[in-house]
Amino acid sequence: MPNDDLDDLFASAARQRIDPSEALLDRVVADALALQPRPLALSPAPAPRPGLLARLALALGGGPVLAGVCTAAVAGLMLGYFSPTTYDYLTSGLTGAEAIDLFPTTDFLSSEG
Repeated sequence: MPNDDLDDLFASAARQRIDPSEALLDRVVADALALQPRPLALSPAPAPRPGLLARLALALGGGPVLAGVCTAAVAGLMLGYFSPTTYDYLTSGLTGAEAIDLFPTTDFLSSEG
Protein backbone atom coordinates (compact mmCIF):
# COMPACT_ATOMS: atom_id res chain seq x y z
CA MET A 1 0.00 0.00 0.00
CA PRO A 2 1.60 3.31 -1.04
CA ASN A 3 1.92 6.21 1.45
CA ASP A 4 -0.68 8.28 -0.36
CA ASP A 5 -3.31 5.58 0.09
CA LEU A 6 -2.47 5.31 3.78
CA ASP A 7 -2.71 9.09 4.22
CA ASP A 8 -6.06 9.10 2.46
CA LEU A 9 -7.28 6.30 4.74
CA PHE A 10 -6.25 8.20 7.90
CA ALA A 11 -7.75 11.44 6.58
CA SER A 12 -11.10 9.77 5.87
CA ALA A 13 -11.06 8.13 9.32
CA ALA A 14 -10.36 11.48 10.95
CA ARG A 15 -13.33 13.08 9.19
CA GLN A 16 -15.76 10.43 10.39
CA ARG A 17 -17.11 10.92 13.89
CA ILE A 18 -17.92 7.76 15.79
CA ASP A 19 -20.04 8.19 18.90
CA PRO A 20 -19.87 5.51 21.60
CA SER A 21 -22.98 3.45 22.06
CA GLU A 22 -25.28 3.92 25.02
CA ALA A 23 -24.50 0.40 26.26
CA LEU A 24 -20.78 1.20 26.37
CA LEU A 25 -21.38 4.42 28.29
CA ASP A 26 -23.65 2.61 30.76
CA ARG A 27 -20.99 -0.05 31.39
CA VAL A 28 -18.28 2.60 31.92
CA VAL A 29 -20.44 4.50 34.41
CA ALA A 30 -21.41 1.28 36.24
CA ASP A 31 -17.74 0.28 36.55
CA ALA A 32 -16.80 3.73 37.82
CA LEU A 33 -19.58 3.69 40.42
CA ALA A 34 -18.58 0.22 41.58
CA LEU A 35 -15.04 1.45 42.31
CA GLN A 36 -16.14 4.45 44.36
CA PRO A 37 -15.59 4.10 48.13
CA ARG A 38 -18.69 3.69 50.23
CA PRO A 39 -19.34 6.37 52.87
CA LEU A 40 -19.06 5.28 56.48
CA ALA A 41 -22.15 5.31 58.62
CA LEU A 42 -21.90 8.18 61.10
CA SER A 43 -22.81 7.57 64.69
CA PRO A 44 -24.11 10.47 66.75
CA ALA A 45 -21.50 12.15 68.92
CA PRO A 46 -21.90 11.54 72.64
CA ALA A 47 -23.21 14.43 74.67
CA PRO A 48 -20.42 16.39 76.32
CA ARG A 49 -20.01 15.72 80.02
CA PRO A 50 -20.38 18.88 82.10
CA GLY A 51 -17.22 20.06 83.83
CA LEU A 52 -16.59 20.47 87.52
CA LEU A 53 -17.69 24.10 87.65
CA ALA A 54 -20.90 23.34 85.73
CA ARG A 55 -21.74 20.45 88.07
CA LEU A 56 -21.02 22.67 91.09
CA ALA A 57 -23.23 25.42 89.68
CA LEU A 58 -26.04 22.94 89.08
CA ALA A 59 -25.67 21.53 92.61
CA LEU A 60 -25.96 25.01 94.12
CA GLY A 61 -28.88 26.08 91.98
CA GLY A 62 -27.41 27.55 88.80
CA GLY A 63 -25.09 30.28 87.63
CA PRO A 64 -26.67 33.26 89.45
CA VAL A 65 -26.52 31.43 92.78
CA LEU A 66 -22.88 30.52 92.18
CA ALA A 67 -22.11 34.18 91.35
CA GLY A 68 -23.67 35.26 94.64
CA VAL A 69 -21.72 32.65 96.61
CA CYS A 70 -18.45 33.74 94.95
CA THR A 71 -19.21 37.40 95.66
CA ALA A 72 -19.88 36.61 99.31
CA ALA A 73 -16.64 34.60 99.48
CA VAL A 74 -14.59 37.47 98.01
CA ALA A 75 -16.24 39.96 100.36
CA GLY A 76 -15.52 37.66 103.32
CA LEU A 77 -11.88 37.32 102.33
CA MET A 78 -11.57 41.06 101.89
CA LEU A 79 -13.12 41.83 105.27
CA GLY A 80 -11.03 39.10 106.89
CA TYR A 81 -7.81 40.46 105.38
CA PHE A 82 -8.34 44.10 106.40
CA SER A 83 -7.44 44.98 109.92
CA PRO A 84 -10.19 46.60 112.03
CA THR A 85 -8.43 49.95 111.86
CA THR A 86 -8.89 50.07 108.11
CA TYR A 87 -12.66 49.54 108.17
CA ASP A 88 -13.08 53.28 108.44
CA TYR A 89 -11.85 53.56 104.85
CA LEU A 90 -14.82 51.48 103.79
CA THR A 91 -17.48 52.92 106.08
CA SER A 92 -16.59 56.61 106.10
CA GLY A 93 -17.71 57.00 102.49
CA LEU A 94 -21.13 55.62 103.39
CA THR A 95 -21.67 57.68 106.52
CA GLY A 96 -19.92 60.87 105.44
CA ALA A 97 -18.32 61.22 108.87
CA GLU A 98 -14.84 62.00 107.63
CA ALA A 99 -13.09 62.42 104.32
CA ILE A 100 -11.41 59.42 102.74
CA ASP A 101 -7.70 59.67 102.10
CA LEU A 102 -7.30 57.99 98.72
CA PHE A 103 -3.50 58.10 98.87
CA PRO A 104 -2.57 56.94 102.38
CA THR A 105 1.05 56.98 103.48
CA THR A 106 0.94 53.31 104.40
CA ASP A 107 -0.19 50.49 102.21
CA PHE A 108 -2.72 48.68 104.39
CA LEU A 109 -3.17 45.81 101.91
CA SER A 110 0.37 44.55 102.19
CA SER A 111 0.88 45.09 105.92
CA GLU A 112 0.08 42.50 108.53
CA GLY A 113 -2.74 43.39 110.77
